[in-house]
Parts: sequence; structure tokens; C-alpha cells
Amino acid sequence: MADDRARNDGPVPYFTAFVEGRRGEVLDAALTVFSSKGYDCGTMRQIAAVVGVTEPALYRHYAGKEALFEDLIATAGDRAVAEMRARMAQVRPETVRESLTELVASGPHRRGGPGGVAQMLLVATPHQELLLKAFRTHVARPMFESICEFVPRVDGFYGIDRSAVETQARSRAVMSLFVGYFMTSMMLGEAGQDEAVVDAVLATMGWNEPSAA
Repeated sequence: MADDRARNDGPVPYFTAFVEGRRGEVLDAALTVFSSKGYDCGTMRQIAAVVGVTEPALYRHYAGKEALFEDLIATAGDRAVAEMRARMAQVRPETVRESLTELVASGPHRRGGPGGVAQMLLVATPHQELLLKAFRTHVARPMFESICEFVPRVDGFYGIDRSAVETQARSRAVMSLFVGYFMTSMMLGEAGQDEAVVDAVLATMGWNEPSAA
């Protein structure tokens, strides 16, 4: 008989590390089901089975699958952005290459939980307006704003003076390089080109030689 559980080894242990109580368990169960079945084929019944509760009990926490996935996006996104902001705040312009390499090495393509969330977002959010809005609010826009704040700090060390418009354009390019690298690494099932993407970021930003002034 087919088991409703998406995986035999139970939920992916990601959210329960920082979300207390039943909510963390439900989010981890949803991550397990959606990672295995996809958003469209994953069901509240399957998620309830992984948690070990009845389906009606799960509906007491969430109105439906869309609301649950929206919370999954918001919770994972807020945490990812906070972690990124903390790392970027510690970057010293004179060691920007080393700092960017560490940032790439800790990306979602090398972590089971966030990687699973990222892969689901890539597939599910473009086709669901509410989920796309949650992704923009909790992930894309905050990350873009963080990069826009980070760029002038490093620019000053390299003697570069950009307009606000140019800073946003270059920040968008940097974000595209990182996101593209993470996604292709996950889709191909391999990484190992960290130095190449860091080189591309440094070249895009002109962060090669500091100002002699």
C-alpha cells in the first residue's frame, strides 16, 4: 500500500531548527512533501501524514496549501535575508574577494533545507500570483536592497563613484550572477565554480585595483 509520506526518513530538518512548536514541524513536513511531489501535486493530506496529525487538524493552522506555502516562503526568506545581511555587514572592502567566496560557498546549492526551498520557488512561484508576491516581499526585494547598500561601501575603497541609477543596475547584475550560479548548480547537481562567479562579480563591479588616492 502506498504511503502518504513523501519520504521514509521523515521531514527535512530545516525549519524546526529556528521555528518553535508545531508550526516548525508543519513547515518541515511541507518542505518534505513539496520537495518530493512539487507544489502542484503535494497535498495537505500528505503534509498532515508527515506531521502525524489528521488533515482537519492541519487546517486549524492553515486555511489551505497556498497559505502554508506562503508562510514557508516568508519564513525561509526572512531568515535567508537576515543571514545574508549579517555576512555582508562583516565584509571588509580590502578582503572583498575572500568574503564573496565565503558567501558563495555558503549558498543554498550546498544546504539541503534552503536548497529545497529555492528549487520549489523556481518552479512554483512564477505561476502563482500570491506566492510570487510573497517571494518578492520576503526574498527578492530585500536581497536586492542589501546589495545596493553593500556596493557603495566597497566602491569607496576602490575609488569608484556611481550614480544611484548605476548602483542599482550593477547591483541587479550581481544578484543575477549569484542567483544564476546557485540555480544552475542545483539543477546540474554540482558546484565547484565558486572562483569563476566571484571573478565575474569583481569584473562587473570593477573591484580589481583599489584607488591609489
